[in-house]
Amino acid sequence: MAAKILVYISAAGAVVSRAGGRRIGDLQRFANDESGIEAFRQYAAANSSAPAFLLVDAIEEDYRFETLPHASGSDRDQMVERKLRQHYRGSTFNSSQLVGRDITKRRDDRFLFCALTNPDLIAPWLDALTTAKHPVGGVFLLPLVMTQLVSALAPKTANLLTVGTLGTGIRLSFFREGGFRLSRLSRADTALTGLPRAIFDEISNTRLYLHALRAATLDEPVTVLLLDHADALEPTTQLISAENPGLTCKRIDSKELSDQLKISRELIARAPESIYLQLLAGKIPDSNLAASAITAGYRRLRTRQQIYSASAAAAAIGLCWAGFNLAQQHSLEAEREDAIRNTTRVNTEYEAVTRQFPSAPTTADNLKRTTELAEKLRSAGKTPASFYAVLSRALAPDPDLAPVEITWQYSATEITGTDRGTQAPAGQPAAAPPSAPIPGAGGIRKQSGLIAGELRNFRGDYRNAIGRINQLAERLRADPAVDQVRVTQLPLNVNPGLALTGSTSDTPASGGSTEFRLVVVLKSAP
Repeated sequence: MAAKILVYISAAGAVVSRAGGRRIGDLQRFANDESGIEAFRQYAAANSSAPAFLLVDAIEEDYRFETLPHASGSDRDQMVERKLRQHYRGSTFNSSQLVGRDITKRRDDRFLFCALTNPDLIAPWLDALTTAKHPVGGVFLLPLVMTQLVSALAPKTANLLTVGTLGTGIRLSFFREGGFRLSRLSRADTALTGLPRAIFDEISNTRLYLHALRAATLDEPVTVLLLDHADALEPTTQLISAENPGLTCKRIDSKELSDQLKISRELIARAPESIYLQLLAGKIPDSNLAASAITAGYRRLRTRQQIYSASAAAAAIGLCWAGFNLAQQHSLEAEREDAIRNTTRVNTEYEAVTRQFPSAPTTADNLKRTTELAEKLRSAGKTPASFYAVLSRALAPDPDLAPVEITWQYSATEITGTDRGTQAPAGQPAAAPPSAPIPGAGGIRKQSGLIAGELRNFRGDYRNAIGRINQLAERLRADPAVDQVRVTQLPLNVNPGLALTGSTSDTPASGGSTEFRLVVVLKSAP
């Protein structure tokens, strides 16, 4: 955050600090006389680039709480402006602040009206700032910056009375539930009665004043918070506890103030005004007493800063976008160069390979038509893969049923039970079996096959062998892709019309094998 000038103004003079962000720096004190004002004028001329904020601690202050009908927009502004002219016709430093709404049915708005009734107190200091072309951010009353300190030190106190001593007198401020209600500055003569007695008397007078304004009754419990910046109010705490046990008194010493405000104890001891300047540096109050003509330069400065910030943000976004585009362009250029190099290399390799090709036996059109015809023939062809898949599923449950020879065909006629493929020499594929003639053109083509197999580990039990072969046939019939299954040969001819011949000595020995044949016809493809 940019630096700003914070000016604490009282009847004794001015205390100035140049704050960077939310922390005040070194302090300078200027007396309320011609030499002090002239020195302040030179200081302001040397720091004219920073905006100034004025904090006023004076007896000539006024606070009023009023309830107005709920309104919004220009209606509320006009109503508040009339109230300000009614209460503070002779003062140009006044302000209004909406503090809440009533809980009654009308839900009226509650406003705090405040003013500095003696503008001459800050006139020479303000003139020095305007002469040096300082942008003035606002003029504020001291009690209105104490809300954040009260929220930190006693946030849940129903009735809180803060008491602090400065060179101008004793400052007493009353807060209810953390919200500001009243403040007064007393210039009691502490030399006559002593500081503890003077503070005690002013607390009593403030309570009577609150009772007269109906802000708090005398019976309500009140917590007194002593801001002891010089560590000298311990006797005051003892006096309050001894003479008025109904008051709860709490003393905040310089160490706690230093820890809470994050400023050094030496700075507080040298200038107690640094407490309130630090509060002003942390948060600017809403109740600005300065007229719009006084803060016009500050508004122009803020507008200029916002324009600069927006321009800087737009420039940063533009630079980022330009950098992204440059990086993307560089990447695309690299990809284009790689593509050009790869294309050149592939073309060179292609030309080197094509130079080794023999001369074509025909034209390119003929080669193209031949290739297209070959593709059509390839796509229209049929392989026995599906037939083998059906057979594999049926043979899997009984490994002893082993196929010895499989004959497959794809035509409009089915394979016969006597078809056999010729056994090819070792190392050569078997020749395709002869197909039966296809009756008529355009018949439905089907896959059919003849499976010649044997039963391994046969131990002379023909009944068991025939049953297992029949089970194989049933498994094939149960397959959704199979149209029909015929058993054309079994290990034993069980036809009852045949005469019995042979001898029991012809029975295969234990561990021999038997042959069987099956014809399987698959359903036609849709």
